[in-house]
Amino acid sequence: MVIALVVALGAGGTVYALMRNGSGTDDKGGDTVSPAPTGSSAPATTGGSSGTPGPTPSDSASASSSADGTIPAGYLGTWETTIENANGTNTRELTIRQGEVGDTVLTLVADGPAEGGGSYHCVFEASLSEKPGGGPLEIGPSTVTTGEPASSCSPGEATEVTLLPDGKLKRTKRSGGESLTYTRQ
Repeated sequence: MVIALVVALGAGGTVYALMRNGSGTDDKGGDTVSPAPTGSSAPATTGGSSGTPGPTPSDSASASSSADGTIPAGYLGTWETTIENANGTNTRELTIRQGEVGDTVLTLVADGPAEGGGSYHCVFEASLSEKPGGGPLEIGPSTVTTGEPASSCSPGEATEVTLLPDGKLKRTKRSGGESLTYTRQ
């Protein structure tokens, strides 16, 4: 579930950055949605997060993990956000599920209108890269599991996922600079 969250954050961030900067990366970065070569292209989206670290995780994030994995219960579930750009509204749905280091815990679904018409649909997955120790979840690079059109979706960078005091979730690129904030569904 954490991986899903990270993937969603990554995809949402890229779209936001493109809409804001007109570039292929943004403050949300991790997973990337790139223009399609067919003339209609999807906005470049980087889902995930990077930049300055978010606030210290809330008490629910540092609560005990379940017997099925090491991820604190506060992170588990489905999270969502939207990004507005010149092409319209782009949605990101991030799901974090329980698991151990090396398990796929994050799934990100990125959907939106493509430049020049049409739409894109990308699904990314990422694994837990380190055992949680009271700080952000460390998520490895994402892979593309579904891409329509395939040329619109690119793997993302490693990210950190932080549970914010207000109950929202922030995904940030480990390399810094880009982040995206999600709300629990």
